Amino acid sequence: MRCALVGVLALLAGEAAAQEPALEALMKTAPRCDPARKHCLALRLHVAVGDAGPVAAADWVARQLQQANRHFAPLDLGFQVAGVTALPAAAARIEDAKERTELAPLVAGTVIDVFVTAQLDDIDIKDGVIYGVTWPKGAKKYIIISTMAWERTLSHELGHVFGLPHSGYAISIMNKSDRKEPPIEQRTFHPHELAVMRGQLQRMLREKVVEDVPPPKPAATAPAAAAPATSTQSAAPAPSLKQP
Repeated sequence: MRCALVGVLALLAGEAAAQEPALEALMKTAPRCDPARKHCLALRLHVAVGDAGPVAAADWVARQLQQANRHFAPLDLGFQVAGVTALPAAAARIEDAKERTELAPLVAGTVIDVFVTAQLDDIDIKDGVIYGVTWPKGAKKYIIISTMAWERTLSHELGHVFGLPHSGYAISIMNKSDRKEPPIEQRTFHPHELAVMRGQLQRMLREKVVEDVPPPKPAATAPAAAAPATSTQSAAPAPSLKQP
């Protein structure tokens, strides 16, 4: 890659690139933590950008976050995007372990770093591709995810961040086996996995590996204007978001 490009250009371009409208949209349209959650953790996205723009669309990011917030709700935990930086076009494909490791200098602070690429090669199977991977940097872990990923892939990789291995539980999104039951939409973390992650979350907060950030404040409701006495007009109901 070229990987010297990933380290050098991302560091140079990060702050300025975050001002680009296409990257701003990734953060502005991403779901925020539910203010009712006890814990809210920040994700920092690093997105490969080519001539056609970022490899990830805003709706793709939103779906990944929606799923993560749904699966981690039993832990009273939510996630929100705290920042977006650009990676050069060369990072649109991550080919080997060396290239994965060379992203590590961009990992810092008490956020969870998520690198978004268009293609993530399988380093164990020739010509194979994978959807996501959790990669170590000392005591921390960071995520690399491909835009080919299923909507639950970020949730799966966050499971690894919080200490889970791959699973044999049929219900679990940590189970990589091909199976028909339960249906995909019913799969989530097994209660035992939730217990493991609950302990890991407390340890990570205690050791300052991650840190709670303030969730968004509920929007203030403006007082409704009084309608004329003769008016029979009523406001149209707000559209509801389709649940994944």
